[in-house]
Amino acid sequence: MPLDLPPPRESRFGTPLELSRVHWVKPELVVEVTYLTWTEDGLLRQVSYQGERQDKPARQVKRAAPHT
Repeated sequence: MPLDLPPPRESRFGTPLELSRVHWVKPELVVEVTYLTWTEDGLLRQVSYQGERQDKPARQVKRAAPHT
């Protein structure tokens, strides 16, 4: 019995995000992470949790500038 080929995918990372499934939350906690890079979609790649930051209120946190 021959095996069928898997269906082709548009992206090697699977289907794109569906914003209708996103659940927005109010930022209350601040954590520190390390990461490899930002994707073109604005997501972090290879994220590692480093711990909670209690010295900085969530309202003061800004997105890190991309590395050039």
